Amino acid sequence: MPDNKGREALIHSLAQSMGMGDAQKFKTTTGRYNSETGTIMSNGRVISSATVIQAKNYFTSQYNKLAEMDDEGAKQMATLYEVAKEAISIMLDSGKGND
Repeated sequence: MPDNKGREALIHSLAQSMGMGDAQKFKTTTGRYNSETGTIMSNGRVISSATVIQAKNYFTSQYNKLAEMDDEGAKQMATLYEVAKEAISIMLDSGKGND
């Protein structure tokens, strides 16, 4: 049985790259990670695998900047960044097992 969500994601991605944007949104449950394509489907949009990696790099960078600061507020923000970077890592690692 073919993966219809993956097919829909591909169609939407192609439509978006051709300038169709929000006019071609498809209905899907928000917050789904597609391990085959490395994309996230959220709020009717497809978030590319490159953007997912960029987000992980951003959160890692912010965590590294704040984690060593001797300030309670900075440490709390570092913890939030750590959660985000770890969540992305877990999501990406869970997709590797499906290859």
